[in-house]
Amino acid sequence: MTTFNISRIHTYAGIFRLSGELTASGNNTVLNYDAAEFMSTDGWCELDLTRAQTQQILERIKPAIIEHLAATPRTE
Repeated sequence: MTTFNISRIHTYAGIFRLSGELTASGNNTVLNYDAAEFMSTDGWCELDLTRAQTQQILERIKPAIIEHLAATPRTE
């Protein structure tokens, strides 16, 4: 399990700020979020992680997040 903190990631669904934990086991990667924010026209807007819509958005951008984390050097 690895903690992550992405201060800004650009995806096809918008710009996000994310933090949480990544667990990888073989081909299965699980992302558990502590916080998720979306860049709106008024600045950062916190997303409710308990809402199904939020989970759907995060699932759709999961490949971009995994790619970003794989390309980012770890500082553990």
